[in-house]
Amino acid sequence: MNDTFKTGETAAGVKNVPGLRHHIFNICGGPVSIYEAGDQGRPAVVMLHGAMYDEARFIWDQLFPFLSRYYHLFAVDTPRHGKSRPWAGNMDHARLMDILHNTFCRLELASFSLIGLSMGGGLSIEYASLYPDRVRSMVLFEPGGLGEKVNLQFIIWLYTKTPGMLRMLSKRYIKMDYAGMKKVLDSLYVGGSKPTDPDRLVSILQDEVKGKYKYGEKDMDDWQLNIIGPFRLKWNLLDRIPLLKCPTLWLRGADSVLVKQWEMERAVKLAAGRGTKAELKVIPNAGHLLPLERPEQANAIVKKFLEPRQI
Repeated sequence: MNDTFKTGETAAGVKNVPGLRHHIFNICGGPVSIYEAGDQGRPAVVMLHGAMYDEARFIWDQLFPFLSRYYHLFAVDTPRHGKSRPWAGNMDHARLMDILHNTFCRLELASFSLIGLSMGGGLSIEYASLYPDRVRSMVLFEPGGLGEKVNLQFIIWLYTKTPGMLRMLSKRYIKMDYAGMKKVLDSLYVGGSKPTDPDRLVSILQDEVKGKYKYGEKDMDDWQLNIIGPFRLKWNLLDRIPLLKCPTLWLRGADSVLVKQWEMERAVKLAAGRGTKAELKVIPNAGHLLPLERPEQANAIVKKFLEPRQI
């Protein structure tokens, strides 16, 4: 299937996709929000967003509408993001695996591809290692959990242990007007890229800030907080990656500072170690939010990777 990409072509966001269905299911004792689009007779693709102030409508603002033309698409709000709130208790990676698995079963998805960014990429890797027969292929935008340490490890650990600090951003952001939140949005873009629709993206960020503030949630996810030690991370995915059986595409923005190039290269080598196809693509003039920063390139690369594997 050929496709033409026009310079400057943008989509009108997740909620404006024709035929969009929005579900909120009670899964494992809490609400899980899912956006569904596309022909139900086509191969299924599930999308998992990142941590902190991300949600399905934000990071997949351009990729979800594009892929909905070709696939049966599901974008999940993980617990304490988007419309998936409120939740009680600690959301460690084991609990999230249980919630995601029950969500996929509720959607009757026996075989599907996964697309994940940052925390969503880490969750995708772990899920595919636990249920290799269910995941057909994966696209991983700078997945979390690839390293033994993070930059400024001890300082970040101190930050997480200081009373009140883990709600500081929410308390600051809740007071911001449009102009202030627009500056926050612009700061996320690197390499000369600009938001496709600032008004829509700012509104989504404001909704996410309101959700965290209303329910007294921490700025960082438990998935992150549970692995941060004073000198090293307590857990990573390096022992799970060799268990992957599906083809994987690993994507990184060349200007990103969150996931290092050598960490991505090591992960790809681990994934390919048992003969499974794994490839890394680095996109110039982009950072951690590659699907938002360079949507035309990201859309084309993801579609090209998924297409031959969905027959």
